[in-house]
Amino acid sequence: MTEEPARAAPFLPQLIGQAFNLILDELYHHLVEAGHEDLRPTHCLNVFRFMDCDGTRPTTLARRAGMTPQAMSELVGYLEQRDYVRRVPDPTDGRGRVVIYADRGTRAAEISAGYFADLEARWGAIVGSDRLQDVNSALAQILDAAPAHGARKSRVPAP
Repeated sequence: MTEEPARAAPFLPQLIGQAFNLILDELYHHLVEAGHEDLRPTHCLNVFRFMDCDGTRPTTLARRAGMTPQAMSELVGYLEQRDYVRRVPDPTDGRGRVVIYADRGTRAAEISAGYFADLEARWGAIVGSDRLQDVNSALAQILDAAPAHGARKSRVPAP
């Protein structure tokens, strides 16, 4: 009879990666169930969550998301083609443009925000809200202490 090799406990980065993949998979399924099969979690995580209600310049979105302006432009272009956002003249500076929600985008952002609130409530029920807050605080502290990597140091807390 052969023994099964002992499984080592996963490394913390593996657990964080698996949790993140779970979040992305669940978010995607929520979006699909709500009729937004053309959206991907990256649109919610990197665009919607950084948009201001009165509009946001694409360069500001890129900085907040920690990505290049070119990459943000691709995401915004994709969303604009599918009527989730619109680019309109900046009311404070007519030379610039801001990204605002289209009706479809407002609904998708609400679905995304609702999913994240539900996720935190479910995880809080599993481990306790105090422990979940401790995880949140510990990860924020680790990220704040990390050396700057490009635009990552300009991290903005989630709304």
